[in-house]
Amino acid sequence: MSIFLHHLELCAPLFLLVFLGWFTIKIGLFDKAVSSALTKFVFKLLMPVLLFKIMSGLSEMPPVDWKVLIAFFASCVVVFLLGKYCGKYFFRQDSTGQVITGMGGIFGNNVQLGVPIVQVSLGAEAIPTISLIIIFNVLLLWTAATACVEFGKTGGKIDARKFVHALINIFKNPIVLGIIIGSCWGMTGWHLPQVVQKTVDWVALATTPAALIAVGMGLAQHSFKASLPKGTLITVLKLAVQPALVFFFCRLIGLGELETNAATLLAALPVAINLYIMSNEFNSEEGAASNSIFVSTLVSAATVPLTLTLLGAGV
Repeated sequence: MSIFLHHLELCAPLFLLVFLGWFTIKIGLFDKAVSSALTKFVFKLLMPVLLFKIMSGLSEMPPVDWKVLIAFFASCVVVFLLGKYCGKYFFRQDSTGQVITGMGGIFGNNVQLGVPIVQVSLGAEAIPTISLIIIFNVLLLWTAATACVEFGKTGGKIDARKFVHALINIFKNPIVLGIIIGSCWGMTGWHLPQVVQKTVDWVALATTPAALIAVGMGLAQHSFKASLPKGTLITVLKLAVQPALVFFFCRLIGLGELETNAATLLAALPVAINLYIMSNEFNSEEGAASNSIFVSTLVSAATVPLTLTLLGAGV
């Protein structure tokens, strides 16, 4: 119990910042325009700079075991198929709705919430592992979702132009660019000029509080009551089933403690706001997506410290 309380105390300030962002919207201190602007500011500037800073020290960090991708994305396949099955037979969803349910179980808030939590709980040495997962997460999950939706709508035909466009957008993603550029710089072993490094450090310091407040502001725009049964299913898949599977696959293929803990913790994060964007783009299950984002974030305030306790992190 003392270990759980330790991790709860460790994570509590992070979730309090999320609540603070939620509260400022609910009392009308800020509006949706401010929330949108802050989210873009974090996504396009702060988080890429933080990831660049962390990855620029790559030459001094332990190498990443690429087998972690097998463990993480094997869990994604299983959870996605399970979500589609449940959506079809329990909720009678169409093919697009099934994709949203399946994706909800694997589409975690890896950047805005994940990076700060991993930094605080596992340390900077875990960042290269989650950065590798984040890159392939962006690369694979959205294109896979698009493929599944297109298959469902067209009976098996896919518009190749959509995939070319999707791939171009992925490599223009500021998060991906921050990781890639930082990694390339880190492999040189060079150091930034002191005045530049100091500026980067200051920007990086602002990232965690701004990112978590932005998460809370975005959360305030989603409903607790909308499609609660579907949202609950997605929450269970995301917070319980996926992390258990990731841990199992990590152990199965013999990954080390650092990669196992990082991948499992990343899998235990709540549903990303991206799921609502996806549901809106595909015009399907917006209520379920909205509810799962709210519920999973609320529940994860307890399940994330529990996951860290079960992993024995920091013991």
